[in-house]
Amino acid sequence: MSDANTAPATVSTLIAQAAEQLRQQNHAAVSRSAQQILAIDPGNSDALYLLGMSAMAMNRPDLAANLIGKAVERQAGRPYYHLNLGLAQSRLGLLAEAEASLWQALALQEDLPEAYVNLGNLSFARNERQQAAAFYHKALTYHSGLESAWYNLGILEQEAGRQQQALAHFARALQADPQNARTHMGRAASLLKQGDYQAGWQAYEWRFRLPDNGPRICPVPRWQGEPLPGKRIYLYTEQGFGDALMFARFIAPLRAMGAITLLECRPELLALFRQSELADRIEAREIGDQQPPPFDYDLHLPLLSLPHLLACTLDNLPATVPYLSVDPAVAARWAARFAADKGFKVGLSWSGNPDATVNHYRACRLTDLLPLLQLPGITFYSLQKGTPAEQLTAALQAEYAIQPLAEALHDFQETAAALQHLDLLISTDTAIVHLAGALGRPVWTLLHSAAEWRWLQERSDTPWYPGMRLFRQTELGAWQQPVRQMVQALADRSR
Repeated sequence: MSDANTAPATVSTLIAQAAEQLRQQNHAAVSRSAQQILAIDPGNSDALYLLGMSAMAMNRPDLAANLIGKAVERQAGRPYYHLNLGLAQSRLGLLAEAEASLWQALALQEDLPEAYVNLGNLSFARNERQQAAAFYHKALTYHSGLESAWYNLGILEQEAGRQQQALAHFARALQADPQNARTHMGRAASLLKQGDYQAGWQAYEWRFRLPDNGPRICPVPRWQGEPLPGKRIYLYTEQGFGDALMFARFIAPLRAMGAITLLECRPELLALFRQSELADRIEAREIGDQQPPPFDYDLHLPLLSLPHLLACTLDNLPATVPYLSVDPAVAARWAARFAADKGFKVGLSWSGNPDATVNHYRACRLTDLLPLLQLPGITFYSLQKGTPAEQLTAALQAEYAIQPLAEALHDFQETAAALQHLDLLISTDTAIVHLAGALGRPVWTLLHSAAEWRWLQERSDTPWYPGMRLFRQTELGAWQQPVRQMVQALADRSR
């Protein structure tokens, strides 16, 4: 038999082999198989497509778009090529190109539910919530058990404040995929938002099954709630600074149970946490440090698992503040800094980490706060750090006499000392509101309409921080109304 006659069968076998290797996430093998195909049939569209899908799985949407785009050039009639090209383009932020690719996929095959889901995701990204829901429902007409469509509908209901409907959608998603950690976490957020802490904390434990969020590997057991007298328990912070500040309150109950508490935190928190004597011993570790913790310990636990094991509810939430304290010498230095300033003193912060996805809706701009700055008799201070601090231009600084403090805020101890000398902090949902709340300082927090579970729903106060007041958007992205409410409240407060 000639090579010409055997080549197609060989290519077909290799394509099936590469597809199975992709399913098994064996990306090195996919590459080898694809190279064998291309050696036989240069420009083979299936080989290019499988390489692109492998790149997508390895979080390389740029390479995926390039490879799948080449596959489309060679075989424009394959709907799944266009579908996944659209997904790669979406991950690259090329939303118009992604939408065109998805519609092309549907032009070739109308009953592609994944294409409707991804069109819904594009609508969601454009804040077109009603249109997004329509696309998700359209997907379900072709595949009634599609987990991603039910999950996304759950998120839409969750953000709209309809938690029972959200939970019903998450339940349908879990029928389709009972082990989907993302859906369990969506369910956890809805339970916590409506104050069902018992079920919410239990569901929140699924966070360690999310991709790239595995549990800490320790050579001793995880604490499961057993008696603690004399036991050395290693506790470690997780997620963001705000989470560490918020959940640090749960260490005191362990000490009351007789535990020897060993706390690991980020370096920026070390001085503050040591000064506050939160644990028997406190050490810092940078993100990504793979060295064993500098403790001998009997048990371990991530900090955010404490409320679950302590059976925390809204009725028994540890809410006594302050539970953080400031070094008197640092506080005295900041007292001298503010000594000459007159009037009511208000700190401002308007954005968290601009690289964080959640910050897109949480953050406002300094210009959104201008109505506050026009009130008389108030001295304003910028505590904003990072690139958003650049919004405080020289012109704005001069016009409103805003005093920038960020360059002196080297860690949370310094920021805490500054807050001790301010009459009020006004901020969006960032770590600094947790710091002010834990210090017992007055703080007003601006929340977007789909605010996180920790702020519950509709309330203007929070059981977590007695000194905090919440000002909520009623329309996603519209800060005018809560800022107007703040203006009136601040005018009354500063008189």
